Amino acid sequence: FTPVHKLHTLKEYYIQIINTNKISTTLEKKILKEWEYYVKQYKSNEEQKLITQINTQLLSSLKSHKKSQFKKTLTNLTFLIKYEVDSAYLQRKSFLLKYHKMQDYIFYAQIFIMLLVLGLMGLIIYNTINKNNALALLNEQYKIEANTDALTNLYNRKYFDTIFSDLTTVSYQHDWNSVFVMIDIDFFKQFNDTYGHDAGDIALKKVSSTLDTSFNKKYEYTFRLGGEEFGIIIFNASINYIKSSLDNLQNKIAKQQIVHKASKTGFLTLSMGVTIIDSKSYDLSTQELYNNADKKLYHSKETGRDKYTI
Repeated sequence: FTPVHKLHTLKEYYIQIINTNKISTTLEKKILKEWEYYVKQYKSNEEQKLITQINTQLLSSLKSHKKSQFKKTLTNLTFLIKYEVDSAYLQRKSFLLKYHKMQDYIFYAQIFIMLLVLGLMGLIIYNTINKNNALALLNEQYKIEANTDALTNLYNRKYFDTIFSDLTTVSYQHDWNSVFVMIDIDFFKQFNDTYGHDAGDIALKKVSSTLDTSFNKKYEYTFRLGGEEFGIIIFNASINYIKSSLDNLQNKIAKQQIVHKASKTGFLTLSMGVTIIDSKSYDLSTQELYNNADKKLYHSKETGRDKYTI
């Protein structure tokens, strides 16, 4: 059971990383230690090839610090757990079949009975551990789902409220300049009316995916606030970084060329309002910060859309 236990520990670490969107040096060392212990356990040639591939991906995720890589590693760990359990089941089945062939020998029959009793005890223990682990995994999965928007896989409004409420406090404590960006898809109601809600959902997923890949560094959070409205929170960011990042986001959306006849460009575009949280705004309430971003978003829409206002 030890290798499977190590995999569950690793999986819990990666769920923690995905939930918080950050990884500390201490946690990275723990992951490497647990993984090294698991890799050193006995493996068949087929298993060794599989482990080598997953090892490369896991180490890559720790180097890149990308959320998408962490999610991929989490999927690989889940696969390994199932693989280990299935492998153990097949080995046990083969073991019992061999002893079935020895029924004509009393001595081996006695050994078989003893092994059968031990096997049943092991099965009871295994089922108990498996049920506990399944419950723990369900709890962790619930935590992820509770903070994630079902359609876009971005953080949801509930988790946004949690992060946003701490925005000024954390920025003040570290003397950071942070940022909140409110984003709205231009003429999205007309998009749904023209192309249908299924096409609208596809467009939302494309925008969400672009947001997720564009802002996946440490201290960067992306949210679906509701409908076609999204949000970005970045701690410790310079104004130049914000401008270049938002320019890059708009360029990525433009390159996708999602057809939108109601838009002035003929393609789907974004309007954005940006609020900077610095020493001048540490004392502002979250509602004031939110309203400020909303006003700037409105200004972007009033002055032509497909732009951002800081």
